[in-house]
Amino acid sequence: MAEANGSPGSGALRPAGAAAEASPDGRASEAPDRRERGARQIDVRRGAAVEVSGWDGSEPLLAQAPLLERDDEMAVLTRVIGKLCEQARAAADAPGARPGELLVVESEASCGKTTLLDEARRIAVEHHCTVLAAKGAEREQTRSFSVVKQLFFNLLAGCTGDERAAMLGDWHDIIAPALGLCPAAAGFAPDPLGIRDALDWLMTGLTRHRGPVVLVIDDAHWADAESLAWITSFAGRLDQWPVLLLVSRRTGEVTDVEPLLRELCALDRTRRLALGSLSPGAVAQIVGQALGSGADTAFRERCFEVTTGTPFVLWAMLREVRRLRLAPTAANTGRLGAIAADQIGEQLAARLERMGESTIAVARAVAVLGSDATVVRVAALAEVDVHKVGLIADRLRAAGILDDQDILNFVHPLINGAVYQWIPKSACSALHARAARLLVADGRDARSAALHLLATEPCGDSWVVEQLREAAAQDKRAGAPDSALRCLQRALLEPPRPTDRAAVRYELGRASFVTSPQEAIRHLRAALADDAGDRVLRESIVLQLSRALGYTDQIQEAVELLDAEAQSANASATRLRLQAEHFLWAVFWVDDPDYHARARRLKNLVVRLEGSNRTERCLLALRAWYGVVRGDPMVQVLASADQAWGPGLNWTDEDWGFEIPSLLALTYMYCDRNDRAEQLFTEGIRELKAHGWRGTHLSYAHSMRSLVRYRQGKLIQAEEDCQIGLRLALRLPPTAPARWYPLGTLIQVLVARGRVGEAARLADEHAFGKPFPSAVVFPVPQAVRGELRLALGMLEDAAADFVETGEKLEGRGVANPAWCAWRINLAKALAGRDPEAAYDQASEALRRAYRFGAPSAMGQALRVTGRLERGQKGLAKIEDALMWLEHSDARYEYALTLVEYGIVLRREYGDRDAVDPLFEGLTVAVECGAEALADAARAELVDMGELPPTNMLGPGTGGAQ
Repeated sequence: MAEANGSPGSGALRPAGAAAEASPDGRASEAPDRRERGARQIDVRRGAAVEVSGWDGSEPLLAQAPLLERDDEMAVLTRVIGKLCEQARAAADAPGARPGELLVVESEASCGKTTLLDEARRIAVEHHCTVLAAKGAEREQTRSFSVVKQLFFNLLAGCTGDERAAMLGDWHDIIAPALGLCPAAAGFAPDPLGIRDALDWLMTGLTRHRGPVVLVIDDAHWADAESLAWITSFAGRLDQWPVLLLVSRRTGEVTDVEPLLRELCALDRTRRLALGSLSPGAVAQIVGQALGSGADTAFRERCFEVTTGTPFVLWAMLREVRRLRLAPTAANTGRLGAIAADQIGEQLAARLERMGESTIAVARAVAVLGSDATVVRVAALAEVDVHKVGLIADRLRAAGILDDQDILNFVHPLINGAVYQWIPKSACSALHARAARLLVADGRDARSAALHLLATEPCGDSWVVEQLREAAAQDKRAGAPDSALRCLQRALLEPPRPTDRAAVRYELGRASFVTSPQEAIRHLRAALADDAGDRVLRESIVLQLSRALGYTDQIQEAVELLDAEAQSANASATRLRLQAEHFLWAVFWVDDPDYHARARRLKNLVVRLEGSNRTERCLLALRAWYGVVRGDPMVQVLASADQAWGPGLNWTDEDWGFEIPSLLALTYMYCDRNDRAEQLFTEGIRELKAHGWRGTHLSYAHSMRSLVRYRQGKLIQAEEDCQIGLRLALRLPPTAPARWYPLGTLIQVLVARGRVGEAARLADEHAFGKPFPSAVVFPVPQAVRGELRLALGMLEDAAADFVETGEKLEGRGVANPAWCAWRINLAKALAGRDPEAAYDQASEALRRAYRFGAPSAMGQALRVTGRLERGQKGLAKIEDALMWLEHSDARYEYALTLVEYGIVLRREYGDRDAVDPLFEGLTVAVECGAEALADAARAELVDMGELPPTNMLGPGTGGAQ
């Protein structure tokens, strides 16, 4: 397959070095006329290198070293690429593990990393691999997704619509803005995990349609953080793809992405190739190749001393020796030190200045513009005629300072760094400021301008603030919140006008919220202090601040802030909106001392509401939820929930959050409307995926859908959802509370399926115990641990967990056994040692279940109370439980009650009446995936002679509860 050149501005799927035709923003690059140049290049690759004639017209001189002393590294590359292709072909016939490889090439500056990577690209192309390449740049680290764009933009821009659809699928809207293929839609902001998943999907499609892929990342120490975060994540799972990831990094160059590079290099599958400088013998051989066999020994030795065997410096020095017609003899060794020094660092910059003001102006413009350095832009920034810029560029190419591309670029980062560092600080800031305006006038977006504005000195320019705010908005919509944060922090330093300061701080708080809610709180409080009387802005600041406080477990402060703001609001719509948020966060306030009074206030508030707008529907949804928690009659709860059901309750609305639709779905679940609850969570999962939200929100949605399915008795599907939710949660920082949701439900599901030992191991592995989160979590973690201990036979410990759960919930008004069945489970734990207390707990749970009216809650309470009561009255209660459960969709609870009913009948009234409920219980248990319960029913039937022993599938690993 053809090599896809990854350099910015290059066309798709064509050899490296071909003329540029398009840039990553989709604009045509301004290519200069191709005049006769004083340099010619012939790519003869390994063993020959590139020939460049000198200014004096002398015989060509090799411009770069042949690959001397790199035989071991070349052997590794050749072997790895061959193995990649061989195993990829084998995997196509017999799918299995993919032969992914990660190689990291390391060395000090200018030891030949790029040359080695170029050779790897050549070998990969010869093996018919698809090659994608990118290069980090020192002053472009703040350009989000810069490396990713270089890798994929030209490839995708050159594809047909069908080809692109095949590779991107449903991920197009998420990944296209990050790659610069199209602008992001307003209100669309995927999270970083979503972007990484989209890139993984792209790699999956690419390997499927274009065979083994080689990704080449040069100068990774200067890669942008967004790209390198994906590369590191991708590298950890390379066995899923036929991909060679080849990365080079400069040792001793510590940049902002150093932690990511350390993580990359620490991966188990990483193979590291360390390059050293050339030996004296290799330098002597190169000097002979370049200057002829007449070069004497002293001259060759001095060449090694002044270059320390660094290939780039050596060849640059030899080119200058040729230009000066300096004889390679001992008499001229004294001049070599100065000549070598002129090739890099301050001496090189001084040498450029000696070439004239126009030359140094052009060189500085190239250094500042970076990948945007077309001839036309360089001419405008340097204030030099376009034609003259072309002549200067040709001269610098011939001198080995610029490479032979239409986008003006230095041949080596050392030259770029030397030129840039030679620019006076004030002049550098001014050049970047002019470059930003130049790019905007040229039609580039604010993100392109921001790259330069971040390098300018603050000067109180409102245009700068405007561009940085727009760039931040674009970065956020493209899934680069950290880049958005940098732009807004710089905008605040400009500083903005007093009338805009609060708005900038508000935007800064929103951007900080993604990665650091605590930092967001600081900015949002400052925004409130800067409030200039804009009531709409103040409302937005308060809402965002309350959310940040809530997410950092400062819920009391959030509730009190919203309450105070609502009371001082003049507009009724504003007051109602703030009240809605106030009641929302009070839901999650575990130690709310005013819970009952707050619930009454909410009930009185919604009496006159009809659900005519989103705020009213949110308040009605909250009224329904408060009713569930308090155990109000289910009929009243569902009336409010049905009024709340309607458009506008979105999961990705940043102004409202996902909590309201989630609480509405849970309300329906606890009211035994599991079909509607599952529908809401399924719609939420679909919406979150479409917007690229792959972190906390998606993990929570899968975990809550699994809870719905668990209550329905769809145990296999519930376990699958839990595993997805847990995998997503484990990708988040360890401090994130997201993992409590899938862990709690997964433990419940495993216990219900009879895999109690596995549930216990899971709890131990993830430290599912104290300290439990202080915020409200579904299901309640203490109660889940109690259920696990109950299944393990640790009755006293289980009882202690349930008592602790009860004290916690009763203290905040949670009186509904459908919400948490802690009383019922406490009754089970106490049944053996204190039957009277157990019966009291079960009876109280039954009374409250009757008040609420959910069939599943009544059925569960009746079953346990009946088992404790025994006799005819107890049996009647179990029969009542079956009646309620038969007409609900709580199928696992129904199967459990059927089996227990059959066991009671058999033991107290004989076998005949027990057969039908046991057979039906066995059937329903199998449908649910409750293996242990099915085994228990089957064992009873075998013992009764109703089933032959051969029908036994094996003992269960846990008992029915």
